[in-house]
Amino acid sequence: MSDLVTKRQRELVLIIYNHIWQTGFPPTLEGMRDKLKVSSNQAVLDLLAALEKKKCIKRDNTARGIVIKPFGYETISKEPLVKMAGTTAAGPAIEAIEQNEWVTMPSGYKKYEKVFIVEVSGNSMIEANIYDGDRVLIRESEQYKNGDIVLARMGDDVTLKRFVYDNGRTYLKPENPACRNIAITHDTYFLGKYLNNLSRG
Repeated sequence: MSDLVTKRQRELVLIIYNHIWQTGFPPTLEGMRDKLKVSSNQAVLDLLAALEKKKCIKRDNTARGIVIKPFGYETISKEPLVKMAGTTAAGPAIEAIEQNEWVTMPSGYKKYEKVFIVEVSGNSMIEANIYDGDRVLIRESEQYKNGDIVLARMGDDVTLKRFVYDNGRTYLKPENPACRNIAITHDTYFLGKYLNNLSRG
């Protein structure tokens, strides 16, 4: 399938990849124009549109809203990148620590999109085999079911807990009998669903 993508289009995917790997962010339009050595922004926009049509990338409405899709990585023979999004609590909710480090996607998860990694702080999830200092893979989701382990934000704080719906009550349940449940309130929303503990296989 890679022969469907032109040499120039592959060059742009590689520019995007290298910029994300080195800085944590996709390049600006001007940055892509300079790397491609073209004089007009329209030339870059045309290439981006072609890459999006061929499902190499996905764009949103932000200035740097570019995501490389699996076929895009395939065209440049690179391992998919996944973001290290920061630290989350497995204990009382703690203030999120944001960062922009990117690592290659762990083996066995290349097919997944909309995923990121967080580092766990605390031991409230030890009975789910999630310990302090572990790195876990989280996938964004629009649907959550009773029993899912979720990454939840409450105001400025984040925590990793099991989502429980019980007789009309919803709450976040730790997997450690020494820890208390956390009520779900109006300012609680889910950032993603736990996929795997990368530190323990």
